[in-house]
Amino acid sequence: MKAKLTRILLPLLCVTAGCSKVPSYVIQPDDMAELMADIHIGESVIEVNRSAYYNDSLKQLLKQSIYEKHGVDQAKVDTSFYWYGHNIAEYMAVYDKTIEILDRRISETGNRIKAEMVSIAGDSVDVWGGAHFLKFNDRMPSPILTFGLDKDDNMEKGDYYTWRAKFYNNPEDTKWVIAVNYADKAVEYDAANVIGDGWKELSFYTDSSRQVERISGYLVTSPKTTSSIWVDSVMLVRNRFSPEKYSQRYRHKKLEADKD
Repeated sequence: MKAKLTRILLPLLCVTAGCSKVPSYVIQPDDMAELMADIHIGESVIEVNRSAYYNDSLKQLLKQSIYEKHGVDQAKVDTSFYWYGHNIAEYMAVYDKTIEILDRRISETGNRIKAEMVSIAGDSVDVWGGAHFLKFNDRMPSPILTFGLDKDDNMEKGDYYTWRAKFYNNPEDTKWVIAVNYADKAVEYDAANVIGDGWKELSFYTDSSRQVERISGYLVTSPKTTSSIWVDSVMLVRNRFSPEKYSQRYRHKKLEADKD
C-alpha cells in the first residue's frame, strides 16, 4: 500500500516541487541557459572584433572568464553539452530560454549589448534576418535554407559578407553558396562544401568598382534517414572594404546574368 501511494504521489510532487530529468553532474537548465547566453555574447564579440582576439590564447581567456563567472570549468561544460546533445528535447527547452534571456537583456538595456558589439569594430553588423537556429531531416519539407538581401542605403562598394553557423550532427557534405547581382547585370558567386561539426563560414568580397543590387545565398543539407542536422547561431556579418582581404576575390566565379 505504501509503495502504491508513493507511485501516486510522486508525479504530484514533481509538479509542485519540480523533478528534473537532468542528472546532477550536468549543468541544470536555468544555469545552462544563462551560460549559453553569455557564450553567445562572447562569441559575437570575438566575431566582430577579430583584431583584438587574433589568437586562440586571447579567445580562450575570454571563454575562461565566462566559465569562472558561472563557477564551471571546461570539463563540466563539455559534459553538459554532450548530455544535452543526446537529449534534444531538453536542449531545445534550454535554447528557447537562452533566446528569451538574450532578448530580455537587449530590451532592458535599450539594445546596449548589440550596439556595443557593433561599435567595437565600427563597420561590422549582423544583417541576418532569418531564424538563428534550424533543424533539417528527411521529414522536413525542404533540406534547403535560403536568404536574399536587396540593395539598401547601408550597402557600400567593396563590402564583404561572412555567412557563419555552428553545425551539429553534420556527417555528410553540406553545400554553401553566396551570389551577388550587380547593377550592370554581372553576377558573381562562390561555393563551398561543409563537412563535419563546429563553426563553419563562407565569405564573399564584393567588387569595389560595382554597385550591388542583391546578395543572396543558399545552404543545402544532406540529413541521413531518421537523423537530424542542427544549424545554430546563424549570422551574416557585413564588413566594410578591407584592402588586406580584397585579394580573396580570386576565389569567386563570374556568371553573366540574362539581359533585359
